[in-house]
Amino acid sequence: MACRRDSQHIPARHRQVVFENYWDCSASAMMGPAIRKQATKGSTPMKNRIDILLDKSSISQLLQDWALWRDVGNWEALRGAYSPGATMRTTWFDGPAADFVEASMRMSQGKTKAQHFVGASSIDVSGTRALAETRVILLVRSMLHEVEVDATCYGRFFDRLVQTDGRWYIASRVPIYEKDYLRAVNPSAQLELNADELARYPMPYRYLAYLQASGGATITLDLPLPGSVEQATLHEQGRAWLSGADA
Repeated sequence: MACRRDSQHIPARHRQVVFENYWDCSASAMMGPAIRKQATKGSTPMKNRIDILLDKSSISQLLQDWALWRDVGNWEALRGAYSPGATMRTTWFDGPAADFVEASMRMSQGKTKAQHFVGASSIDVSGTRALAETRVILLVRSMLHEVEVDATCYGRFFDRLVQTDGRWYIASRVPIYEKDYLRAVNPSAQLELNADELARYPMPYRYLAYLQASGGATITLDLPLPGSVEQATLHEQGRAWLSGADA
């Protein structure tokens, strides 16, 4: 049946059938010949594809919510974003997600304040598993050597997600930081850094790590760096897990 929306060219006795199938027809027209050919193989091809779109929308919403819940201190909601046994890695933390939430609660009582700006996500879904890689900007305001400073770090979150009872949860998160910088809030303030200490930290998150270490944090030194073997391995293992591998 041709995909036509203009009812005046359709005999009245056929209009009901045409419009009952209009949306299926329109969606098929948008898929392209290669996908339409594959779609004929399944008994409910459009439902499967719509389900995937809905899954991606739910995952994207979860990743957006995570950032706001973390920044405003909605700890109960933040706990609910993770699956049982979920893990988290950051510049200052490496371990169970449940412990990350507790540590974040303690940090929120101090003078350091953080904001996460979450951008676009690339999401792949396979059954009840998904991978998401999401642009993120981390903004931190704190004190360093008695000078108020802002640290800004650009990167990506690489997440494994699982679906349980129709809801998506974060199963693991690994950040891939790309670049950062540090500046005094007051442009006239004099900020001096220890060059040897600064050199201890990986280039993409060097200034953020320096600031966090000055506040007593233990820095994670082996996060995957852009273009590194570790990043390639992270992606490779993620794709294998998405395809059904155990780890």
